[in-house]
Amino acid sequence: MVDAQKPALSVVEVAMEIAFPPDLLEAARVRFGVRPTRDVAMSTSVGGIGPLLRDRLVEQAAKGLQTVGVTLLYDTTWIQSWFEWGQLHLEKRPAGIYLRELLKDSGLTLSVTMYDGSTVSVKVWQWDFGKARVYFLDAPSITQVVYPSEEDAPPHTPNPGAWGEDLRYQQSWLIGRGALTLLKTLNLTPDFVVLSETPTFFAHPRVAKDEFHDDPFFEKTRFVFNDHTPMEYAHPTWSKAVQEKLKLDTSAYTPPPGAPKNHTDVDVTRLLITIADGVFGVSEKHGRVMRAMPSLKDLGDKIESITNGVSIEFWQAPEYRNAAALSDEALLAVLERKKTELLDWIWRSYGLWHTWKEQVRGKAVVLWTRRITGYKRLDLMQTLCSDPVLKKQFLDSNIVLLLGGRIHQHDDQAQTMVYTLLDTISQDRILQERLVILDNFNVWSAPRIFQGADAAIMLADDGREASATGFMKAQLNGDLIIAAQDGAIPESVIFAGQEKAGQTANGFEVPYVNGHPSAEGLMRAFKALQQIMQNPARHAAMKRAALAAQPQVSIERTIRDTQAFYERILTKPGRVPTPSPS
Repeated sequence: MVDAQKPALSVVEVAMEIAFPPDLLEAARVRFGVRPTRDVAMSTSVGGIGPLLRDRLVEQAAKGLQTVGVTLLYDTTWIQSWFEWGQLHLEKRPAGIYLRELLKDSGLTLSVTMYDGSTVSVKVWQWDFGKARVYFLDAPSITQVVYPSEEDAPPHTPNPGAWGEDLRYQQSWLIGRGALTLLKTLNLTPDFVVLSETPTFFAHPRVAKDEFHDDPFFEKTRFVFNDHTPMEYAHPTWSKAVQEKLKLDTSAYTPPPGAPKNHTDVDVTRLLITIADGVFGVSEKHGRVMRAMPSLKDLGDKIESITNGVSIEFWQAPEYRNAAALSDEALLAVLERKKTELLDWIWRSYGLWHTWKEQVRGKAVVLWTRRITGYKRLDLMQTLCSDPVLKKQFLDSNIVLLLGGRIHQHDDQAQTMVYTLLDTISQDRILQERLVILDNFNVWSAPRIFQGADAAIMLADDGREASATGFMKAQLNGDLIIAAQDGAIPESVIFAGQEKAGQTANGFEVPYVNGHPSAEGLMRAFKALQQIMQNPARHAAMKRAALAAQPQVSIERTIRDTQAFYERILTKPGRVPTPSPS
């Protein structure tokens, strides 16, 4: 609770991704139609972090914190269509042209000095996310697309890879130094600036040798680093040449223990954690994984964890808000109604053949809807579909699987996984009935999908998941969870067969085999789900147990934990000054 005797804390969230709220997406639909709205929804949200940051901003402001978000306005977005004849189509489409007509003009245009001494004119747009305000920095030559790569380079670019890398540096500098410029222009000195993910690195004044390094305007502001990805690519190491190019101040940096004496590269995550006032991962396990990283192990005492949560208002079907008052029969009737609505929407939206809805009636609807990349193991479905024994077991399990998620334009491994699976599906009419590919999975359509499903799959190689907010959105709607013990899953999923006294299971485990989930383990979970679906009393009990996880997976709990984290930082002694850059 907020102490009425204290002034409200002010918090600025800086992120490369902040998903748009429903009111803005509805305004886009009314004005431009379905396809542009989908493109807008996909433009600033690649994975779970975009919706998470949106939910976090809204809830912090609702709890009385003065809350501001800063992100980029992306001019284009990559969409993807998956065709039944085995083809994946990637296409870059405009989004900024719609957003500039929807967002409110803040009346501000910033002049941001870049690392090479040039200046960039940045138009600032805004939108209110509940009681929070989010600012979008618009510089089309830089803010072309989220997480650019060589595929985004103009035709005939001599070195597309270097072009993409340099644009990512420019975006990182712009979101960081642009956020600081904006705060000074607004005369807003926040209590906390939260940097989500390493690309927001330059929102900490003291990481670069420029006019912000010793700016007294930010003297009382605490800077917090929030990591969301326990993967190597999310924790880059910069060479001496890159450090000099980006004006990095390394005076506070010490190499990790065991590094060679002549080691000159800098792990930017390690540098940021060193000078940050607070650091947290997004689940208990993620915090442990961060503390065990060789490059961060000696900084472990500084790394805490605050488990992510999701918004009940945005994600939960209203019919489930009084689930405790419903009989088992009435609760399962709500599920059947929501499932019928979902299947009808899929049938219409994806142009499936006229008998499809009848063919899948009565089957369990299971989601595999998350960002598609190698370690999230969509390849297990290829194994299930190509192995004759597993394929027969899958078809006998009476499951309809809805597959969807974002693929980064430069992720060749993910694209190969999808191509291979599509090719297999395209040759089998029964698989086409039972595995439905959802083009362009996005934050606009996602709530209705979670609200109508029986279960959701959340798999990743051991230690690779940060929190997996998708399973939280599923649990808010009573979906049963098929998952491995990673991310925040151990905190609210009770696997069948592992219940303690007084507990009821709400999920099915896919055990790790040498750190990886297996196709055989996934198939066993499907069979267990099938058995539950045939027993209405057990099904209703497990669905209630999933809904009972709401206090843990709700963003309200996350913000209470976050406020306590802020208070702990405020009680710590003042930070040790960083040496001025030479």
